[in-house]
Amino acid sequence: MADRIEIARKYLQAQRDGRIDEAVALLADDVVLVNPMTGTVTGKAAAEQALRNRPAGGAGAGFNITWREPELVDGNVKIVGDGSPFGPIRILISFNDQDQITKVDIGLGT
Repeated sequence: MADRIEIARKYLQAQRDGRIDEAVALLADDVVLVNPMTGTVTGKAAAEQALRNRPAGGAGAGFNITWREPELVDGNVKIVGDGSPFGPIRILISFNDQDQITKVDIGLGT
């Protein structure tokens, strides 16, 4: 198993930096993106389109969110951010056996 925390960090950093091709390269063909603000997207092509068309600033834009250290939980990477007016924000990134990202689930709570 590759270092999934490092893969998750690369994915999120590539998104923040606008390097969408690098972020998409880490996704499985059947990836599912779940975001309460934008809905659910299924498939690599649809995920790429969603990443390219997301609002400027990305998740948490305008908020002063402080991200905790990522942690590995049952083979998934969980990252929690504090500082949102809605409470903690949780990102859960799941992987397949080839260490490709199969799901990015963004929600509230820890």
